[in-house]
Amino acid sequence: MKSYTLLAAISAAALATITTTQANAAVVTKSYSITATNFESGAPTDPVTGIFTFTFDNAAPITLPSPAGLTLTGFNVPYAGPALFSFTKGSDMLIVGNNIGLGSFSVSPATPGFGFAMLGVSSTPTISNLTYSAGGKLWHSSNVAVAEVSAVPEPATWALMMVGFGGLGYAMRRKPKVGTRIRFA
Repeated sequence: MKSYTLLAAISAAALATITTTQANAAVVTKSYSITATNFESGAPTDPVTGIFTFTFDNAAPITLPSPAGLTLTGFNVPYAGPALFSFTKGSDMLIVGNNIGLGSFSVSPATPGFGFAMLGVSSTPTISNLTYSAGGKLWHSSNVAVAEVSAVPEPATWALMMVGFGGLGYAMRRKPKVGTRIRFA
């Protein structure tokens, strides 16, 4: 009887995890690998590479520029200040850079910085231009490759999977062994 109580408690916990996860379904985390090449001759960094991870609420009409929810990994262009991003649901666009506004970014040759706009975030993302400043000049590339990086399952997904495997193991272990007898009359 205790084993059925334990199994019921585990099932209830799994159900609570699922419902909690669905309540927060509007918050999205996406990671993209970006490689920009073919900058003007003399560009100090070519190619520009990095992985950008964004966490944003895709149900909100607009996300104000903020460094919260943005992680840059292996980005090989220096920039001053924090990297910011803004999401606009109506145009399905992310603006990323160290000097951005609502729906735009600016890069000055006087300060190390970067910026780009990613369109089609919820479908097939594209970046038409990546701009960065270095050595008192602006460097542009319209040859930008974007690839979504595979996501790692959330802890709730792992927990639910472990409960499922545990339940299967329990069911297989507790299954009564059925013997087959053949009788000849």
